[in-house]
Amino acid sequence: MRAALRAARSVLFFLVYGLWVALFFGPVQRLVIWPLTRLFPGKHNPIMGAWFRLLANSTLGQARVIGGVRIKVEGAVPPGSAVFVVNHQSLLDIPLVYSRVGPPYPLIPTRALYARGIPGISLLIRLGRLPLVHQTRESRRQDVVAIAHAAEAVARGESSILIFPEGHRTRDGQIGPFMRAGLRAILARARRPVYLLVIDGLWRARTTADSLLHFAGMRGALHVLGPFDPPAEEALDAFVDDLRQRMCAELDVMRGGPSQGRTEAAT
Repeated sequence: MRAALRAARSVLFFLVYGLWVALFFGPVQRLVIWPLTRLFPGKHNPIMGAWFRLLANSTLGQARVIGGVRIKVEGAVPPGSAVFVVNHQSLLDIPLVYSRVGPPYPLIPTRALYARGIPGISLLIRLGRLPLVHQTRESRRQDVVAIAHAAEAVARGESSILIFPEGHRTRDGQIGPFMRAGLRAILARARRPVYLLVIDGLWRARTTADSLLHFAGMRGALHVLGPFDPPAEEALDAFVDDLRQRMCAELDVMRGGPSQGRTEAAT
């Protein structure tokens, strides 16, 4: 009975969210936000930053009220251009991060196929000028170039950047191996403070299919670590390894493991 109630509440959330996308998110974005960015190009980033945060907070509010989702946050990020390294667990990761960081809003390397055909989301990707990647072996060099261009905007202080270095959502919430090329390209060019955002408890909502049964009632957490200053380029590989070790140690602590590993990783 408890599982059936959770599934029913999860389905209700997605029905309400779908109506919200159709009746508010999509129309307002196309009829108000898009024209505003064209009329006031010099205000593009503040307009989109406010829009991203509104969407994130609205999504999380619906998850909390309808789905009974609770997420505890430890730590904070001050305004300013930065690099955010985040582990990837669920569909809620992106709105959760957008609700906590900025301005400026972070650019997220995004699969190119999402830029067309998804109501609301595809236009948001294009309006947000998110760097597009294809994540194939043949496109690896092109993907790194796209991420490097975004990193240059971060270096100028125009944007922040958010990267999920695992490249995909893990099935059990553990932190997978890092895809190093994109993160290394960012750190070599952006030269901005690096924050680690470690998420846990949300991996049961890894996909839409998973979420339809397990979304409601989730208990999650977000811990912020940093800032960390990126080193010289020749030391970046060791720095990336250290970032992953810090995230793994923090995830262990969040799951009830000993705090000693966290202390050693943070020194």
